[in-house]
Formats: sequence, C-alpha cells, structure tokens
Amino acid sequence: IPSFEPHMIIDTGRNGVANERVKCADWCNIRGAGVGLVPTTATAKPELIDAYFWLKTPGESDGCTETLPSGEACPRFDADCGSVDSIGSQPGEPRAPEAGQWFDYQIKELAKNAHMQ
Repeated sequence: IPSFEPHMIIDTGRNGVANERVKCADWCNIRGAGVGLVPTTATAKPELIDAYFWLKTPGESDGCTETLPSGEACPRFDADCGSVDSIGSQPGEPRAPEAGQWFDYQIKELAKNAHMQ
C-alpha cells in the first residue's frame, strides 16, 4: 500500500523466555513463560514499534484445562489450552481456571522466569 507506514505494539506480558514452546502456534498458559520487558514507549525501533505493553494482566489464565481446578468440566474448554505447551497438560501440573481468572501457579512461573530488562 503506497505511503502506508505500519506501527505496532508488542505484547511483552509473557514473552520473557525465548523458544519455550514446542509449537509457535501454542498460546494458552504456556509452561516456562516469563514476563518480558516492562511497558514503555522507549523501544528498539521507535519508527516502527510504538510501545512494549502487557496486553493481558500477567497471572490471568488464558483459558481452562478440560477439567477445572474444582474437578468440574470446563464449559468453555478450548483445545488449544490442552496443547503440549500448556500448563495442566502434563501429569502433576495444576489444572488451569477459566480465562481471565487468577492462575496462581502461572503468575509464580511468570515471575520466576521474568526478563524485564
């Protein structure tokens, strides 16, 4: 598109660990993820990147495992939240609550693996 100059915001709320996923397309409650850069407008390429920002609050679940922590079936289960990269898909891991609910296990992992600078 002539004269089109795209700009972007990069979500750094969960990208503090490189290459932690088996499949790049996996996105739900990723095991081993860490919080990335602190939100800022001081970016590496200001002519292209307007900001680094946490688009979703770190610690909010992306979606539930097939079985909720309560033992009930999740009414809004998304198969992507059962990926090999998702917390709760491996034996011994806690089950994930519904999207937007606080996921204590995940926030502790995001904090432990954070790379905010």
